[in-house]
This record gives sequence, structure tokens and C-alpha cells, in this order.
Amino acid sequence: MLGQEAWESKYDFVMTYNTNLPSDIVHNPSLGTGDPQIGDGWGSSSMASFFTRETYNYDDRYLLTYTYRYDGSSNFGPNKRWAGFHSVATAWRFSNEEFVKSWAGKWLSNGKLRMGWGQTGNSSIGGYRWGSAMSVMETGLGTSYRPSNLKNLDIKWETQEQWNVGLDLGFLNNRLNLTIDWYNKESKDMLMQLILPSIMGTSGNVSSALAAPYGNYGDIQNRGVEFSINAKPVASKNFEWTTDFNISFNSNKLKSLSGSTALLGYGQWNDVVTRTVPGQSLFRFYGYEVEGIYKDFNDIINSPVNTLQQNNPIVVNADGTKSWSTDPTKYNRANTTYVGDIKFKDVNKDGVIDESDKTDLGSPFPKYTFGFNNTFRYRNFDLNIFVNGSVGGKIGNYMKMKLTQMNTVWSNQLTDVNNRAQLTAANGNISGRWFDDVSNVVVRNVDATLPRASLNDPNNNDAWSSRYIESGSYLRLKSITLGYNFDRKLIRKIGLTSLRLSLNATNLLTITGYDGYDPEVGLSPASANVYNLDNGRYPSPTTFSLGLDVSF
Repeated sequence: MLGQEAWESKYDFVMTYNTNLPSDIVHNPSLGTGDPQIGDGWGSSSMASFFTRETYNYDDRYLLTYTYRYDGSSNFGPNKRWAGFHSVATAWRFSNEEFVKSWAGKWLSNGKLRMGWGQTGNSSIGGYRWGSAMSVMETGLGTSYRPSNLKNLDIKWETQEQWNVGLDLGFLNNRLNLTIDWYNKESKDMLMQLILPSIMGTSGNVSSALAAPYGNYGDIQNRGVEFSINAKPVASKNFEWTTDFNISFNSNKLKSLSGSTALLGYGQWNDVVTRTVPGQSLFRFYGYEVEGIYKDFNDIINSPVNTLQQNNPIVVNADGTKSWSTDPTKYNRANTTYVGDIKFKDVNKDGVIDESDKTDLGSPFPKYTFGFNNTFRYRNFDLNIFVNGSVGGKIGNYMKMKLTQMNTVWSNQLTDVNNRAQLTAANGNISGRWFDDVSNVVVRNVDATLPRASLNDPNNNDAWSSRYIESGSYLRLKSITLGYNFDRKLIRKIGLTSLRLSLNATNLLTITGYDGYDPEVGLSPASANVYNLDNGRYPSPTTFSLGLDVSF
């Protein structure tokens, strides 16, 4: 088989913008009281492909397929616009061999061993990423124009290369089927925006800084095993039961990353929440590890020094090391670390808490995912139950981070704040300003997991840390469908071919230890280098629906 295809896409738009319109129904921008703006945009892309496929089948026992594609995309510059991709797949249906039929033919319905290798290309970076666009720049001499980004004429296709080995087995006239697949997939020359040093002009004033160009760097490996079972345990005249179960184990790793030592992921604004370094899995949560809460003054001065805030009372020793001041009068509950604040772990054991103590807080990816689907049929009734789940992944509860902070008294907060550290006097006398003497202050509820209430947060309690990392494991009753098919003899009398009534419920029950709305978080809109970060996504709703299918 030989083929060729080509396509081209173009778009353009004009838009007007304003705020404070008198009503949502009014769409006239001139009636707004904001700063009206007019904008426009346009773009185009095209692609051409030549491809071929050759297949060979000998007696339905030996199968071979070869495929080749030669693709060209306008998303790449003239230097590297075209690329070729190969794939080869072979299979041996050993159940059709005579020597297998002679001893296993009665119970083995199908047996096939598969192996394949292939490449696919990725060009999804948008148009003209290889070139340098122009942008407006206001100067003292008037409006001028400047390049908005650095160009890269040598950016090329990203290649995804995969090996796979599979085994298909069917037993008892295919009433029981088992499939096992092992795969190893590598994404090479990944399409990403380069991370360049500031001397390249990529930082500074936004009116003059140049955006870094897109390029090819980094290799990612995904490796895993998938098992699936399909069975029909019961198949009588009036009752039938069909069941499907699948489970997938996957691990990924960033094998290399040229141009940078790590990929950082941002939760929102400047909060670094994940870090990916070569040799580790992708998008691992990254921050401070929490050891507990300072229970009293002795707990503070006998712990590593927190240098995340400049106001903390710290003594520089003769050998250059730092320690807490032992003078209680230097501690102020509004400006310094105090009883009830978070105690961070000194990961590198240097006696101080600083940026170097940020550490790995776990992977967002599960160790395995699974699905279990069952269909029961009794006469004209049928019932389908689908359950799925995930085990081992972590979720970053960014929403909890923002909704348990005490940086303002005007924002709504989660009920978690009820478990804040509550302070009391060690000597039991809570008259006067007892809370200003740090040596006489202790935490009353020692099991508290949240720090004391403090508008100034002088200890940096709200820093991204392990207290926002939660288990993402869950078991979900994804859907239940109950249906009834009316007898055809009856409905023919009213001119119908078929009539089915069904009741469906989705997301009916979720068992999870996650404290947010929904453990199925997935990709984050905040950053391309973030996964399983819950920064306020809308939860999956529980839905009930009634259906009626009619054929005339």
C-alpha cells in the first residue's frame, strides 16, 4: 500500500475587550467603563506525508508488517522540516501449528506471540516556533518594534520509539482470554522551550527580555507491563456474566536533559512545587519536609535554625555556625519564629533550615492503575458495573495550601484550620499578656497538624512542604447501568424494531484518603512540568440519567 496526504489550516480573528459592562447580557464593549482594547490574530499550518505499508501472512501462522512514513510540517524551519519514521511488527500464531493442536487443541483456542518496534513523530509545538516574531515596544522616542524571542532554525521532529512484546491466549473456545504486554517507550529530542542563562537576554524587564527559543533536548523513558483478562464465567440460556479486568504497571524516567540540570514546575505565580532531574521519574514533588510543630521554647532552641525569615533571633558562633538565641526576650510572636510554628527537617544536617533543605516529596504517578468491568444479563434485563482505581501516586493539595493560610482575615478557609496549634501558658496562668513570654508558652493540643494562626507568618509556615502532599490512591465505582429490553414481539405491534429503557449512575462512590474534592487530578493547567497538582479543579460530579432508546 502506498499513500500520500496533505492538509493546510488557516485562522484569523478580531476581538474587542472591555470590563464592567452593565449586564452579562450586554455585549457592546463601548458600554463598559474599563479600558477598551482591540486585538487580532492569525495563523496557519500545513503538513504533507508520504507513507507505505507492506504486510505478509503465511497460513495465518507467521505475520509481518512494515510501515514507513515521511512527514513534513510547517511547524519546523527549512533546515529540519522533513523526517522519516519506521515500524516493524511480527507475530507467531502458534495455536495454528499442528504440533500445538495435537496436544492443546481441545482447550487452547488462540495463542499468539507478538513483537514490535516502531517510531512516531511529534510536531505539536505551534506555528513559527522556529522563527523570531516581532512585538511592539514603547520607547521615549515613540513606538518601536523588536524581536520577541530568539529563533532556532535547527529545531526538528520529536521522535518516540517503542519496543513491545505481547502474548495473547484464548481458552475454552475463547470464553477466557488473557493478554500480556511489555513495552519500553522513549521520547527523544523532546520539543520544549530551552532554559537559557540570563546573559542570553532572556530575563530582565518584560518590555525588552527575549523569550527563549523552542528546541530539542531531553530523553524520557516509559516502561511497563499491562495485563488484561476477559472471561465469560456463565453463559446459559437465561443468564450470562461477562467480566473484564485490566491492570497496568508503568514507570517513567528522565534519562537526559541538556541545557539545564532540572525542570521546575510551578503551582501558581512563583511557587515551585515539582522538580524533575535526570535519572529520576518526572514531576516529583519538591519542597520542605515537616517534622512537626514547636511544642515549647526548648523545642525551638534545640532544633535546627530556621533562616527562611530574616527576623529570627539567630546567633553566629565563633566557628561560623548559626544557632538560636537563648534569650526569650528576643522572640516576638508577630515577627519571629514562635511556639506553635512548623518545624522543618534539616535534610543536609548543616544545622540550619534554608533552600538547600528542599527535598523530594514523592512521585505523582501511581504504581499501578486498574479497571474492573462486569456485565450481567438475565432474560431482558442487563446490569453493568464498572470500577476503577489507582494506587501509589501522590497529590499536591495546592488548594489546601492557599485556603489554610492566615495571610488575610478576609478569605474563606477550609475546616482544616480547626486543627491549628492552640497556645496556652505553661504555668497555667493565662491572665495578662502571658502569650508574649515565649518561655511560658506551650502548645495545648499537641496532636495539631497546622501551625498557629499568624498574619505575618514569620516562620514561613506556608512554604510548600510535605504537609500538602497526600496519598492519591482511590477506588471508584465509576458507573452502574441497569437496562431493560422490551420483548420484540410486543413492540412490533406498535411499529417498533427495538425499545430499551436504562438508568445510569456515574461517580457514585469514591473510597480515598485524599482530602480534596477529587483524587483524579491528572494534568495541571498551571505548568507543563506539573502533574497531580490540585489547584482548584472542578470535581467529577455524580450524575444520574434515564435513557430511552427507540428504533423504528
